[in-house]
Amino acid sequence: MADIDDLAGTFEQIVAAINRRDAGAYSSFWHEQIVAFPPFSPFAVEGKSTLVPLAEANFANAESLSLTPINPQCRVIGSTGIVWGHMSLAVKPKDGPLSATFARFTFIFAKTDGKWQEVAIHASQLPSGS
Repeated sequence: MADIDDLAGTFEQIVAAINRRDAGAYSSFWHEQIVAFPPFSPFAVEGKSTLVPLAEANFANAESLSLTPINPQCRVIGSTGIVWGHMSLAVKPKDGPLSATFARFTFIFAKTDGKWQEVAIHASQLPSGS
């Protein structure tokens, strides 16, 4: 049970870093070979060195940001950790109105040197149903 609690704690720290718009703290959880499908990008972003400047720019352009996981679930299989669920994302850009979206997410982690590192993230907006 310790591994799953540790994974859940790591995910909570990641959410806190995102909500502080702290790219340095958030990226400290990333594996060098992370692959990300951000919620507003049609393309994958590969590698920590590519993703860091994008995160820095996104956070710098936001006046406020609130990521709220909805019923996140955690699973550990060997040295692989999975966190998935739904989320509410409210972003107020410095030059625009507040927008809120709902999305589903999957974070994949690998336990490396006793630490959970994010190796993949996929977040996609939920269809509007209209």
